[in-house]
Amino acid sequence: MMSAEGRDATPEHFAAIAAELGLLDPEVTPLCGSLSNRSWRLRDARQDLVLRQAGRGSDLLGADRGSELAMLEIAAAVGLAPPIVLARPTEGLLVTRYIEGRVLSYKDVRGPAMLARIGSWFARLHALSPPIGLAAIDFGARAAGYLQSLRGQLPAAFLQELERGLAARRKAAPPPPRLAPCHHDPHHLNLVDRCDALMALDWEYAGPGDPAADLAACICYHDLDPKLTETLVAGYGGDSRPLLARLATLCWIFDCLWFGWMEIAAQQGIAVDAGRRQRLIERLWS
Repeated sequence: MMSAEGRDATPEHFAAIAAELGLLDPEVTPLCGSLSNRSWRLRDARQDLVLRQAGRGSDLLGADRGSELAMLEIAAAVGLAPPIVLARPTEGLLVTRYIEGRVLSYKDVRGPAMLARIGSWFARLHALSPPIGLAAIDFGARAAGYLQSLRGQLPAAFLQELERGLAARRKAAPPPPRLAPCHHDPHHLNLVDRCDALMALDWEYAGPGDPAADLAACICYHDLDPKLTETLVAGYGGDSRPLLARLATLCWIFDCLWFGWMEIAAQQGIAVDAGRRQRLIERLWS
């Protein structure tokens, strides 16, 4: 069986998993997209599946395989995510149905019509009840944990300024009125457009959280300006005032979290976008 870091992705291991899944001489195709995981499409005449193997150091980045499985189950049940076929969380192994559709681009997400659809997708997810027993995810706490782990890796004055800014914003941030199931990583490469529906992939950071944090992550990932943010929130619907009251603070906190994630990822040998890193630094100091 594959190791939790996916280093044993040999033909023999693919054959063993294929046999377990009832696949007959499947075509195996590597899939692109995730920075920290490895995925393959396994397809025969009867089944079309995706095998995802956790990447090296993904636990250090905050991935939680148990929470991922529980969240993916409730999302798949209402058509917001692909159905699970096989899961071994302790091994970092997950097999889901392959979803036909188009993976979104950065430009796609910034289109008003798509933003409205994404807002509606968030509203459907956040309307669900969180799985029982999962720990709540706080972007501020996660960002603080990333920064703490970077002590000694970054200039002390730089890091201390970030920590002070984060602590002040966490203290000032109004609490969410409720916790909801959140994806927490709504990057365009994790969104698939099936024309009639949107589906999200890669639920490894998902869990109960602040609904506004999900929107903040989408806003920051795709550099949404106030007008585009209004379109996203309008698509969400309902009373948007509690969301809007927290978005500015949560966007800064998410940028801090994202910066910390990128620094730790780079230490794990994961290629990160140097240009994006610089833009994050500029936003955090603006």
